[in-house]
Amino acid sequence: MPSLDPTRPILKLDSVSKRFGTSAALRETSLELPTARTTVLLGPSGCGKTTLLRLMLGLLRPDTGRVLFRGEELTEQALQQARTQMGYVVQDGGLFPHLTGLDNVRLMARYLGWSEPRIRERIAELAELVKLPDAILARHPHEISGGQKQRVALMRALILDPELLFLDEPLGALDPMVRADLQADLAMIFERLRKSVVLVTHDLAEAAFLGHELVLLQGGRILQQGSLSDLLTRPAAPFVTDFVRAQRSFDSGTVSR
Repeated sequence: MPSLDPTRPILKLDSVSKRFGTSAALRETSLELPTARTTVLLGPSGCGKTTLLRLMLGLLRPDTGRVLFRGEELTEQALQQARTQMGYVVQDGGLFPHLTGLDNVRLMARYLGWSEPRIRERIAELAELVKLPDAILARHPHEISGGQKQRVALMRALILDPELLFLDEPLGALDPMVRADLQADLAMIFERLRKSVVLVTHDLAEAAFLGHELVLLQGGRILQQGSLSDLLTRPAAPFVTDFVRAQRSFDSGTVSR
């Protein structure tokens, strides 16, 4: 693959669409993800945001169009190598229950043949980054809290030092206080690592707090893309205003970047 060019999008969708049976999960969509920025896919349940994310990851193949990673089409042949540069965190963490947190984190590094000293050094860096002590990493998933599971899952997603990080509603199942703590830590981590990030959420406050570029979907299509200010002051359709108003706890004065 070519070396990363910070002036070009790290990932690009060119007229991509996806159907499941007779249902159009994602209508023809084009989108560019900027390098070292956080893009948030936002919208109500069923709007297409998770389908869009799974197409970006190569977990789904588009019916039409192309997905390009670092300027190259994400074909079946290119996918295996590309995935070593993609980290993925799902809502419940997706940890293997029979493995400790530590073993979950180092699984891919061991599979790829990293030396044990290299793995230990990388895990120490990540544990400090996500604020997890060794005692928590020594436990199995059923022995730790939801917030701790997500921190382990984040370490696992970052172990190979990927260029692109995907998070699919990673905080949706957490209680408000734990969620607020993790939001603050994620904002710090994103700023510190300067990685390209795609975050899926239905929560506007979370999107505004963590994201640079907001992408609002409705009915399988992108309705509006831009800053928080764009959505608030220049809505592209009545639904944009309705969506903002429906976020009862949203306060633009406290979450804008």
